[in-house]
Amino acid sequence: MDKKILANMLIIAVASMLLGAGTVAYFSDTETSTGNTFTVDCGPDLQIKDSGEDWSDGIGPEWTLTDMKPGDSVYGSVDLRNVGSTADHLEITCNYTIYDPLGPESDTDGTPADDMAKQMIIIKCIYGSNGWWINCLYGNYSGEPPKPENYTYNDWVINDVDGDGKITLYDLKYDPIDDLPLPDGWETRFDMTLKFSEDAGSEFIGDTLDVTMIFTLNQHPSQ
Repeated sequence: MDKKILANMLIIAVASMLLGAGTVAYFSDTETSTGNTFTVDCGPDLQIKDSGEDWSDGIGPEWTLTDMKPGDSVYGSVDLRNVGSTADHLEITCNYTIYDPLGPESDTDGTPADDMAKQMIIIKCIYGSNGWWINCLYGNYSGEPPKPENYTYNDWVINDVDGDGKITLYDLKYDPIDDLPLPDGWETRFDMTLKFSEDAGSEFIGDTLDVTMIFTLNQHPSQ
């Protein structure tokens, strides 16, 4: 939404002084400049869509597994574009909550969301556009992806935050992919495949992990 700051100035001053027996009048004439408008930049405006959908500010579930078993996997993709003003870079992360219903298989104290997120292994994570792509599991890339001002090699790779030997949604939450090139036209896409770990235990039976993928256009390199 445009924000406008309006400045209107009007000064009319008349000064007079009496000096001795005579009267001396000093006049000033100040003209005004009205209608000056200062409009704050609307900023970047990121839109996303999935296959067959229209561009919007948000989409519904793209990665869904129901009645999943250890070893099950799911693929999803999201297209991105910027319809606002110039930005500096894109950041990708996630957040999640867990639903652990009461029942014979439910844990006494419930399952922490982080514990289940550590079982959701990212086995594919690609961000790319026409002529280039970045593998965010390893940090390598093909072609010549544009590098934002504060880019470092480590920005484009998800690190193993908890040191368990795999890259998961837990790692993506606490180590976001940062300083990615801006969405380029209509062809920029994020592809990700998730797998429910073969080592997941029975404590997750009946649990549901609700994941929100978060894509952020940042306007300044410091963000």
